[in-house]
Amino acid sequence: MNPAPSGRERQRRRSRIFTVTPIVATVLIVVAMAAVVVHNLHGSDSSASPASLHSTTTIDGTASPFTSPAPTTTSQTPTTPPDNPALAEAAVHAVDALDVSGVQYGVAVLDRISGHETIGREGDVGFYSASVIKLFVVVDLLHKQEMGELKLDSNVQYDIRRALELSDDNAMDALWEDFDGPALVTEMIKLAGLHDTVLDAKDSGEWGETKISARDVLAVWQYALTKLSGADASLVINDTHSAANLGADGFDQAFGLLEPPRPATVKAKQGWMIAGSE
Repeated sequence: MNPAPSGRERQRRRSRIFTVTPIVATVLIVVAMAAVVVHNLHGSDSSASPASLHSTTTIDGTASPFTSPAPTTTSQTPTTPPDNPALAEAAVHAVDALDVSGVQYGVAVLDRISGHETIGREGDVGFYSASVIKLFVVVDLLHKQEMGELKLDSNVQYDIRRALELSDDNAMDALWEDFDGPALVTEMIKLAGLHDTVLDAKDSGEWGETKISARDVLAVWQYALTKLSGADASLVINDTHSAANLGADGFDQAFGLLEPPRPATVKAKQGWMIAGSE
C-alpha cells in the first residue's frame, strides 16, 4: 500500500477547492438522518471561503432541532412520532432545487423510524470523499476492536478523536497507514452494504480521493448507530457532535449545519480538499 501523501504533496496535486458535507440531523419530530454531499468548485485563490457555503449546505426551514410535543396528562404510554415522508421529500427537493453555479449536490435522507430512504437526484452519485472517509475508517476500526481483531490503544484513540473532531489529516494518515486504510474501506463497503464507494485505483494513499455517495454516507451512519456497541456508537456521536469550528489545518469547518449557532442535535463529519490539475 502506498503511504498517505503529505499535506504539501496533496496541495501540489490539486488546485480547486470543494467541500463535502454529510449531515446528521433531527427533522422536526421525525427522527431522520440526512447526508448531503456538496462539491463547491472554485478557483484556488483565497477568495474561496467556507462562509459562502451557508446557503449551499444547509436546508434551513426543513431541518431543525428536535421539538418535543407538549406533555399530556391523558396517557403515560410513550408514543412513536408519526412517519411524515413529506418532510424528507421537502428536504431533498430543497437541496435538489438549489441552483448555484459550479456546485454539485448529492442528498439522501433516511427516516430511522420507518426505514424509508429518500434519495435526491444525485444521491447515488460518487463524489470525492475528502475527509468524510475518516468516518468510514473510524467505524470499521471500532467494529474490528469489537470483534477482537485488534486493540485500539490510547494513541489510536487520540488519533480517532482528532480525525473526527478536528479533521486532522496527520491523524488520518497514521490510521490509514497503520491499519491498511484501503482494507478498512473495503470491509466497510461489505458491512454497511455500500453501493457507490470506490477507492482511488491510482494511488491507495490518497484516501481523500475515495468516491462516496450521499446514500453511502447514510448507510455508514446507520451502521454506526445500530451495529456498533452503545459505547462505540456514543463515541462516534460525541466526537462528531464536538467538531471544532476550525479544523486542524485552520480551515473553518463551521459551515452548513455546523454554522453557529449550531443546533444541539447536529452531528456531522465535514470534508474539504483541493482537487484538480494545476
